[in-house]
Amino acid sequence: MHHKGKDAALRILSAHQPVYLPGLILFHKIALSDVFVLLPDVQFQRHSWQQRNRVRNGKDAIFLSVPVKKSGDLSRTIRQTEIADEPWRKKHLTTLKQVYGKRPHFDAYFPAIEALIEAEYENLSDLNCALIRHVCAVLELEAQIIDSAELNHEGESQDRLISLCHAADADAYVSNVGAASYVDEAGFSAKGVTHYWQAFTPPEYSQGKAFIPNLSIVDALFNLGPDTAKLVRGCGEMTRDLGVAQAALASG
Repeated sequence: MHHKGKDAALRILSAHQPVYLPGLILFHKIALSDVFVLLPDVQFQRHSWQQRNRVRNGKDAIFLSVPVKKSGDLSRTIRQTEIADEPWRKKHLTTLKQVYGKRPHFDAYFPAIEALIEAEYENLSDLNCALIRHVCAVLELEAQIIDSAELNHEGESQDRLISLCHAADADAYVSNVGAASYVDEAGFSAKGVTHYWQAFTPPEYSQGKAFIPNLSIVDALFNLGPDTAKLVRGCGEMTRDLGVAQAALASG
């Protein structure tokens, strides 16, 4: 297990909106957690990680983007965002084949990803959640994965996260450094939840060419295969010190 010493009794929760083919940093946060809550009912943001991610294309990185249907509802959630009827699936799969087809572990990992992309999920959340759950299973991450709709919770922003912790019987919460602008650590403590920061150090690994950082998890899977699980677990830790977490991220 990932908890040792005085923290052995902690039940750690993290949460994140379902994003498309996320990178190592999200799966590292899941690896730190006992419970991971997917948040598909947060507001959809066009041109965000919710609908796209980066893969290699020669010497550069390119975005694979999932088109969505237009809507006059600017407050719609990821779960309410429908995938557009465009030939994006073939484009994404063809790109992955062209870029990674000769990488050592492509044949072992591509078919299942291909099947999920071709599954014709109606909304963006269902697609993203299915891909995240699949990768977690491949990496044998032990966290229990829960849709926020399955937990009786209330509030917004930090209050919502604290409520999710209470609903899941978690007594610790781990945030990535991007949440520093709104996290009030004392507010967590006042409600009986210990707050931690994800100290993620972006790792460098063999891509067969000059290394490009911050790509989708599929890049690591196709290049490293089973060793991706060790990579994900070994690229950081939890800390109470925001400065330590920020320094780790900047060191990559």
